[in-house]
Amino acid sequence: MDKSFRKISKDKYIIAGIITFLIFSLGITLGMIIDNQRYSLIEEVNMEQEVNYLSLQMQHLYLNSFSAGDNCPVVETALKSAVTDLSDSLSEVIAYEEELDTKSKRKDLVMRRYLLDNLRYWILAQDSMSRCDFDIVPILYFYAKDCPSCPNQGTILTYFKEKFGEKVLIFPINLDFRNSEPMVQIAMEQFKVTKYPTLVINDKRYEGVVSREVLEGIICDSLEDATECQS
Repeated sequence: MDKSFRKISKDKYIIAGIITFLIFSLGITLGMIIDNQRYSLIEEVNMEQEVNYLSLQMQHLYLNSFSAGDNCPVVETALKSAVTDLSDSLSEVIAYEEELDTKSKRKDLVMRRYLLDNLRYWILAQDSMSRCDFDIVPILYFYAKDCPSCPNQGTILTYFKEKFGEKVLIFPINLDFRNSEPMVQIAMEQFKVTKYPTLVINDKRYEGVVSREVLEGIICDSLEDATECQS
């Protein structure tokens, strides 16, 4: 009787252990499937951004080759739309990665890709401004994760992004990737960025948190026609 009871109890522990292992394995598998699906979606967004950028490059090349000035409004609309899509996608990716709070090769590559997208769209915006006289304000925003005042600057930038809409284009550059992405270091050296947060507007560097009042003045001085500045 005692031996049978011990055997049954032992069998129960074994079965319980097997069930626990299966549940644990299922949880890991589901987590991997969800992560893979999420990154597949990110890769699709990356491909879409690549096509959008190639389209903008082709439009820009067309303008340069044939001096088709009438096409400038089309390029401006496409540029603003692409930058808005990039910003929305980047926000989702950053939120997802911060939620995971893990390091991986794939995560690093995804974040570097978005960083490079921001830089090349900023370059295209700068060049388009001089060629087509776009009435926009491109802002390079250098920040870092361990920067205590950067969230405050980010909040101020978000405020103006919502207030001015497509007239203010913000391109965040994460300085945490300066050791893994050479373009970050190149941009930092070009604008002599040694502190963060740092904003670059019209090739001028603004170190530390730029207040709402000061930044609004800079934006309004940069725009030729902005009803948002008439107050």
